[in-house]
Amino acid sequence: MNFHAFKRFFDLAPALAAAQPVIEVEEQDSDYESGVARIGNELWRIRTGRITPTKPGAFVAVWKRGEGGSTRPFTADESMSGLLVFVEEQERFGVFQFTKAHLVSLGYVSSDVHPGKRGFRVYPAWCNDLNPQASRTQRAQGPAFSELAPTTAGDHFSALRATLI
Repeated sequence: MNFHAFKRFFDLAPALAAAQPVIEVEEQDSDYESGVARIGNELWRIRTGRITPTKPGAFVAVWKRGEGGSTRPFTADESMSGLLVFVEEQERFGVFQFTKAHLVSLGYVSSDVHPGKRGFRVYPAWCNDLNPQASRTQRAQGPAFSELAPTTAGDHFSALRATLI
């Protein structure tokens, strides 16, 4: 698998490259460039959101194959630091860095309180004219999002590096 968005993420942040990330492919969800990345001492699930023609934002699948072949959401007790979701739309590029605690609070992973989700939409800051529910979701996801560009990547990555390594 290519992991185009993940590679672009690291190309924009040479300081992060020192962490020498190692990616393990997750074949069951290959349409979303699914993998597990070891970055420094932490494990992060990675996905690339898919832009859809009829709705704003991007859709991301976040399931894994359970016993008997059925799909299930990730669980809060899995050993992962969080989920990196990359979004590319025209010339714009960004990453949602959802920590495990944030995923639990959003109800995206299964826990004692939430059943979890197998997929959800992400709404980068550049998405406008959203319906009320999408606007609430965008606000809840907002703290996890950073828009990245070659000219501004250094500002964003110093903060990301502190949490990823």
